[in-house]
Amino acid sequence: MDDTYGFVPIVAMFYAVFHPTEGTKVVHQVPSGSVITPEKQDSSSFQTPLFDFDSIKNYVIPKPSLCDTLVTFKINSYRIVGFPSNIYSSQYARNSFSFNFCFVFPYESDTTPYEGQIKRMGKMFRALEEQFQILSRHSDKDANVFFKAESQADKTDTNPLLVKSKGISEDSRYLKMVTDEDDHGIHGTMDGVAAIPPGQLEANQPELSSIESLIQQIFQDLNNYSECQIPIDAANSVDIKLFPIIPPPPDINSSDVPVVTVKLDSLVDVNWDPTMLKILPYIDGINSIHKIAKLAEADYFLAKQCIQHLLHYRSVAIVDIFQFSNTYAPTSEIIRFLTDPQMASECQAYVFSEPTFANLPLYAPRQSAASSDNASVISGEGKGQYHTPVESVSPKQLTSLNRPQRIVRPSKTTLFSLYRSLHQSQTMKEWYLEHASVLKNIDIRRFVSFGVLRGIIYRVRSYPISTKLLNSLDSGFDDMKGRSILPVEKKKRSPTFVRGAVMERPSFSGFGADEEDAVVDGEDGEDADTVIDMSAVEQERIKRAEESHLVRLLKKAKDFDAICTEMGKSKTEVEHLLNGLGPWSVINS
Repeated sequence: MDDTYGFVPIVAMFYAVFHPTEGTKVVHQVPSGSVITPEKQDSSSFQTPLFDFDSIKNYVIPKPSLCDTLVTFKINSYRIVGFPSNIYSSQYARNSFSFNFCFVFPYESDTTPYEGQIKRMGKMFRALEEQFQILSRHSDKDANVFFKAESQADKTDTNPLLVKSKGISEDSRYLKMVTDEDDHGIHGTMDGVAAIPPGQLEANQPELSSIESLIQQIFQDLNNYSECQIPIDAANSVDIKLFPIIPPPPDINSSDVPVVTVKLDSLVDVNWDPTMLKILPYIDGINSIHKIAKLAEADYFLAKQCIQHLLHYRSVAIVDIFQFSNTYAPTSEIIRFLTDPQMASECQAYVFSEPTFANLPLYAPRQSAASSDNASVISGEGKGQYHTPVESVSPKQLTSLNRPQRIVRPSKTTLFSLYRSLHQSQTMKEWYLEHASVLKNIDIRRFVSFGVLRGIIYRVRSYPISTKLLNSLDSGFDDMKGRSILPVEKKKRSPTFVRGAVMERPSFSGFGADEEDAVVDGEDGEDADTVIDMSAVEQERIKRAEESHLVRLLKKAKDFDAICTEMGKSKTEVEHLLNGLGPWSVINS
């Protein structure tokens, strides 16, 4: 069994008790010889034990203060997990019986899925031992070695009016007065006859055939099926099922992009949350969480919770928004691309893309001004390059383009070289132009997403820093625009004053429908005929609000992705606003 679902295989399992004369000893072990050297070795036995049992026996059966709790300790390269139990009762030879079912795992493994089941199993066998001595009667060749002799047990009952059940522990024994009217209704131990607890018929006494076969079946079933169901009797059974313990999902940002890792379409159920059903079509590895909520016309916080739910069950993974202005660099884990052949094969299959427009003459050298009338400038990525219309392609060229082309999948060496060539001082646009010849059959977005999800490359985050904003935080006054950046009381301003001019308040009783608002200069009234451009005033107000919003985001140290997503603007527009605030710089991390 592999650890794909969080379950590591059990290396060994053993059952130990505290013997009245021999001390802590291993009664049964699986596989044979894994903990101690067996009396009879066979072909399946270990030649040497995994560790020295004598050095850890005080932790296998610890002092009573450490019993009835989950105990984990390390020996060599192994982790041992158990739930030791100590039961006090005068019926035992040393007034107590201690036992422990121990599981052995590799030390570096995650044993969290097993720990709760080991604890529950220990509590169940403690209860069975207290009621029926199901373990103490099968822990040695002599079934009575853990119990007191009959003569010693009889001395404990000194009061003839008190009856103590031999089959019930010291803590749960009951007292019964013997009267003449009740001489046939006594339930307990009389003259050495074993008592039957109330509500338990003699035919229903649980009987464990072999502890060795029990742990053998637990060991095999958990390793092969991650569950076991072993009946002891009609009312008791050892039922264990392992579940992956998934940590709660981390907090996600509105600029994060969910990438599907399973086929969600095949898992959709009509009983799913309505918001979940609305956002699923827009989870394509390109849209951010904010955009998904907007396209689905769903509440952002509900959409965020749904994506966190999918993230919790590993149905999606989170990457950043892909843009050609992004910067990526390799991590120290890039060596795994060479040492893990499965990773390289998965990368080949994931990033491979057919070159739909690779053979078309989309890009041509710079043309002269006389011949540029029939060319259209490509915006965005192709600066100074022109697109030749399809009509200009000769029929002979179109015939050659329609022929089936041999598509070559990128080699593992090529992919590794491309990942290794990424560095912090180069954007994806510059990197793409440099390696365009080998990127014909590679989906760039998938190429980057695969590297980020596997941890072999990382995104270099860019944080804009305003120099004047940093200098003004201590003084409490923003010298970029001469306005206070500290919280101030907002006063209601009269609309009569507009940028130094005084606008008369309109009195609707004295104006006609075609009359314009009069504007009088604040000093001498020379510009009384000037008309205010309200659209410009509104644009200025919007710009001021955007700058104020940007300043708040800068003070929170947000990166460009978060700022662009929250403001709903492109990186170029945000940079234009930053230029209006004064000098600024970028910190990459």
